[in-house]
Amino acid sequence: MDLERLVEEIRDEMVNVRREIHMHPELSHEEFKTTRYVRELLSGTSIEWQETGTATGLVGLMNGKAGTGPVLMLRADLDALPLNEETELPFASKQTGVMHACGHDIHTSVLIGTALVLERLRGDWRGTVKFVFQPSEEKPGGAPELIKGGVLENPVPDYAACLHTWPVTDAGKIGIRPGAMTAANDSFSVTVTGTGGHGAHPETAIDPIPVADDIIDSFQRIISRNLSPFDPAVITAGQIHGGTADNVIAKNVKFSGTIRTVNPNTRDYVKKRMEEIAYHTAAASGAEAEVTFSGGTPPVINDGPLVHVLERSLVKSVGRENIEHLEIPSMGSEDFAYYLEQVPGLLFRLGTGNDQDGRTRLGLHSPEIVFDERSIPAGIKAMAGFAVEYLNEGI
Repeated sequence: MDLERLVEEIRDEMVNVRREIHMHPELSHEEFKTTRYVRELLSGTSIEWQETGTATGLVGLMNGKAGTGPVLMLRADLDALPLNEETELPFASKQTGVMHACGHDIHTSVLIGTALVLERLRGDWRGTVKFVFQPSEEKPGGAPELIKGGVLENPVPDYAACLHTWPVTDAGKIGIRPGAMTAANDSFSVTVTGTGGHGAHPETAIDPIPVADDIIDSFQRIISRNLSPFDPAVITAGQIHGGTADNVIAKNVKFSGTIRTVNPNTRDYVKKRMEEIAYHTAAASGAEAEVTFSGGTPPVINDGPLVHVLERSLVKSVGRENIEHLEIPSMGSEDFAYYLEQVPGLLFRLGTGNDQDGRTRLGLHSPEIVFDERSIPAGIKAMAGFAVEYLNEGI
């Protein structure tokens, strides 16, 4: 298997594919042109496309050499973010207010390249690869909608895998970790109700604004005083709204934010404590507080034995010196976790940073972030090499 040569042959093409996708980003559930483009690029392969149950996105099967074998699902996401790009790259987004700032254009390009390489290597591997080009990872719906549409059936994958760009890691390197890889993501909203009144006479009213401030402050003590420092969690209040005039004490204040946890028990405990704190803190001031939770992306938990297979394959495909063992999970979230609730699998990190251009080290979702394109051939080698290793050798 001459993986290095096959990837080198399509290297420039895949970089151009990535730039084309980057110039024409589409928001969640609107990835119509991207879907058509991916299908067109893979029209010469043996992939058999299946019904997805969604208006955008693609699911297709590729079979290896004759004979039965395992089924491996490989997934990339198609959507972009509602951001104005500020990179001034020659292939910067042409869509005002839309940008691939999370690297989904690279994810998609890598999976396209992986499909092209595996097509050339069909005589070298057994079993089936299920390629999933998923819509709407940035907004709720993508993974659950595909699951509802039968993506985990006909055939049922034995394992699932994906990659995600990672500016902290150097381009060309792959970050791996067994166990927790990303955090669960829940949204919360708190409405604090007082009585309202005149700003000149606070003693005649119950002011919800300082109560809301006390609740937010107390939420942070859940992290610092109720949880072990070895049990990562984050509570962030991202929005607060209240009041109508400078001289009026508001009747209601509403604030909302995000909760990130890794441990399922901690996830439940944090929500319970938030409800208790909001109720009692408000009551102490004569106010009322209502807490609601929404969303709920689970954590990505990597299958340990499959990570071992990945590492074994990476030694062959990118070299041991390009493997980075990640010590901690990310507190970001990924809806790939929905698949892993039903099928074991893994997510690995694709390094996209370098020390020559500081923009490559900016955080994901920054309007100025630049991704080092040396990551693309590295990602294809990592993904294709892993697929062949697992399909032929198993766990």
